[in-house]
Amino acid sequence: MIRGDAGKPTVVFVHGLGMDKKIWESPDESRILGGRFLVSLFVCEKPGPEADIKNEHSFAKRLSFGRHPKNLSTLFHDLKEQGFTLIAWSQQRPSAEIDVVVAELRDLLATYKEYCNEGILLIGHSRGGLVARKYVASGDKRVRGLITLATPHRGSRMAQWAGYLSPLASLLNPLLPEAEKGSLPSALKRIAEFLMSKAVQELLPDSLFFKTLDDREVDGVYYCSAGGNDPSLFSLYITGAEEVPNSGRSRRVAKAEEIFSVPEVFEKLLPERLFPEEMKKGRGDGLVSLESSMLPWAHKHFVFAINHAGILFDEDARVGIVDFVNRIIMQ
Repeated sequence: MIRGDAGKPTVVFVHGLGMDKKIWESPDESRILGGRFLVSLFVCEKPGPEADIKNEHSFAKRLSFGRHPKNLSTLFHDLKEQGFTLIAWSQQRPSAEIDVVVAELRDLLATYKEYCNEGILLIGHSRGGLVARKYVASGDKRVRGLITLATPHRGSRMAQWAGYLSPLASLLNPLLPEAEKGSLPSALKRIAEFLMSKAVQELLPDSLFFKTLDDREVDGVYYCSAGGNDPSLFSLYITGAEEVPNSGRSRRVAKAEEIFSVPEVFEKLLPERLFPEEMKKGRGDGLVSLESSMLPWAHKHFVFAINHAGILFDEDARVGIVDFVNRIIMQ
C-alpha cells in the first residue's frame, strides 16, 4: 500500500492469472508461469547492435529471446506520482476460481476501509479485470470506476492450446546448450499443467463462469476497457558469426536472426479455420481477442498495437488510462 492524497479515491490493482503484485510495483522482477520466466520476455526486442568478433575461436552460437527492457513502469508508478493512494496484493490462491479471488478482494478492502472514504477505482489486467468486474457487481457503493486491460470479457480460447506445447519443446530442445537440455521440456510441462487448471478452464467462452455471469452497468460507475491487436508474444533468436563487407574488406560480426516467433509459427502450421482470433494480427493480443477485450458498457475503449503483456508498460496506453482516471475524479 502507498498512502497518497486523502482527497482522492484509492486505486486498487488486480493482477492476472499466474502473476502477483510485482507485475504492478516492480515488473522488472516479476515472473510468470510458476516463476520460470521474467514477464519482460513478452516485451523483448531483437538483439543488437552487431558487434565485431575479435576471437572467432571462442565465439559460439547462442540462443536468446531477445534483449530484455530495463526499468519497466506501469500505471502503479504513474498514479503514485499523481498522489493517489494505491493498493496491490498478491492473491493468496492465484489459481482458484474467480469467486474465490473476489472474496479475497472484499476482505482486503474491508481491512483498508479507512483509506477508501473518497471511493475506489479498480484496475485489472487480464483475468484480474474479471475479478474486478465481479466485485463491482457485488454492490460496493464506494466503487467509482472500473478499468480493464486485456481482459477476456467474452472468454478466451487459448486454454485449448496446451497440447501444442509438447511439440514446441521437441523443436527447441536440440538447439539448447547441453546444460539447458531438459529444462525447457520441464518448464513447458509445468505451463501445460497450468493451462489445464480449473482457473484457466474457467476463462473458456463456454465455461460455467461466463454462462452464469449476469452483471450490467452500475449507475455512478465509470467504465473503461483496453485491448491490443499485436499477437506477437515472443521470438527465439540465434546469434552467429557473419561476414560483412567493410571498405573493400570483410569483417566478422555477431548477428542475430529470428528462428521463429509465437504465435506466428503456429499460423504457418494450422489451417486458417483452426487459428484462433486471439492470435491473428490486428484481431488479438496473443491471448485475448480485440472483441473480447471490450467491456460491453464501457464509456471508453482503447485499442493499442501491443501484445497481452505490453499493454501494462506501453506509454500510450498508460497516458490514455491516466487521463481517464483524472476525468473520473473530476466528475
